[in-house]
Amino acid sequence: MGKKWILIIVGILVLASWQAYYLYSGVQAKPQKKEAEAVELAKKEKNLTSVTNVEHFFKNETYYVVEGKNEHGTDMIVWVGKDKKIFSEIAKKGLSEKQMIDYVKKNHNAEQIIDSRIGMEDEIPLWEVVYIDDQDRYTYYYGYFETGKRYEIYRLKKSEQ
Repeated sequence: MGKKWILIIVGILVLASWQAYYLYSGVQAKPQKKEAEAVELAKKEKNLTSVTNVEHFFKNETYYVVEGKNEHGTDMIVWVGKDKKIFSEIAKKGLSEKQMIDYVKKNHNAEQIIDSRIGMEDEIPLWEVVYIDDQDRYTYYYGYFETGKRYEIYRLKKSEQ
């Protein structure tokens, strides 16, 4: 009777492990597929010949931001929306990541930068910079891609314990 239970338990563990792997693989495959589709659209529609970076941007809308070079060697940024609507801009027309972070540090009392990424909302190219400000608040700053000036800002005060 003991061997039978051990075999049943081992069988259940193997089955559970297989199902967990199958579920995890399925969850991971969908974003990778969409990212690959975004890269292909950027290459096809905006003539990118090489891709240097791909980021996801989630706010009110979802975008894949594809950075790369076009056929003329110009650095480009391409935003591919969930509905496959595509926008593009020459990278030099906007602030670099370093310029945007420096702008936020200088003008908005950023004590610690958490994250920064290019995004878009309402068809407006933006930078999102997440930081801790001088009042110890978690802050989401959205600045215009070209200038860094404020589009939107959200401040979240840390809860007191």
